Amino acid sequence: MFARWRLAALLLVCAALPSFATTYDPVTFDELVARADMIFVGEVVDVRPYPVSTSDGTIIKTRVVFRVQDPIAGTSSALEVLDFFGGEWGGEGMAIAEMPRFAVGDRRVVFAYRSPSISPIVGFRQGLFQVRRDSRGVDRVLTLDGAPLGRPENLGTRASALPPIGTPAMSLTGFVALVERTAGDVRRR
Repeated sequence: MFARWRLAALLLVCAALPSFATTYDPVTFDELVARADMIFVGEVVDVRPYPVSTSDGTIIKTRVVFRVQDPIAGTSSALEVLDFFGGEWGGEGMAIAEMPRFAVGDRRVVFAYRSPSISPIVGFRQGLFQVRRDSRGVDRVLTLDGAPLGRPENLGTRASALPPIGTPAMSLTGFVALVERTAGDVRRR
């Protein structure tokens, strides 16, 4: 009886605590390029959760395999494999708020670290962009949340990275050219 009362009290206290979203410092476009070990345009070809035994118990990670369509910097591989914390395995799930999710067929521009971490994406999720083909057959770049990207130089600042109203998102070709120019500038510094 006492144990039930204590459990009920604990649940009540937990319910009263505020929930917090995952927070991360904003990363500018130049920082995305400078911090990334590899930058590429790729298509997700496999998403597979798996268990990892640790000294504290088992955790779940998800392995995402990309077919590299355009190796912009730091990679010449046909495939790149990134591991993320969280996923579902054997009826159990682990998750971190705002962790990027993937599905086979997703096209992304990826700014990533090679070293293991909970998210190998630069800026936790800020270095991950969607690529979508518009009705005219032009590949366009959007943020991970689906907002059209128009001014990458404004990423991580108070200024808007959205294009002017009525203007389409930046083309993938233009975005890749800007990344390559910025990467060249970073190497020269």
